Amino acid sequence: MTTLLSTNITKDNKSLSYNESLTLLQEIKNDALVLGTGEKVLYVFIDPLCKHSRKFVRMVYKNQKMLSKYQYHFFLYGIPRLKSTEVISAIYLSEDPIETQLDVMINKKIFYHKDTNSSKTKINRINTVAKKIAVSKRPYIFIVK
Repeated sequence: MTTLLSTNITKDNKSLSYNESLTLLQEIKNDALVLGTGEKVLYVFIDPLCKHSRKFVRMVYKNQKMLSKYQYHFFLYGIPRLKSTEVISAIYLSEDPIETQLDVMINKKIFYHKDTNSSKTKINRINTVAKKIAVSKRPYIFIVK
């Protein structure tokens, strides 16, 4: 299941334009885990423990055409009921975050890192933007025009 973002409505019923959403995403671009070498950019919010996110990442990873056509900027944004904060911290704090993300999501090797304070700033930045642009599902896909 994927969601394409074109405009969003915040809790204040204030609609964010495409450009406003894009500006917010570009502010956290350096927090993304990037997969693919293509020219077309997609920002994708995923939860490493979400079965739909895993299915999406697996599909992308196994498709060389998609990896060469698109550049996926993954933001790890936990679904509260899955309690994935320690897994997200383990991914961000690992030596090779994208490889750890793939291990967790494709190979189902779950890693935990109890010290969530070390990655708290990055997680909070992503969470703030996700809330502002009203991310409600994972994976949540924003295609850059």
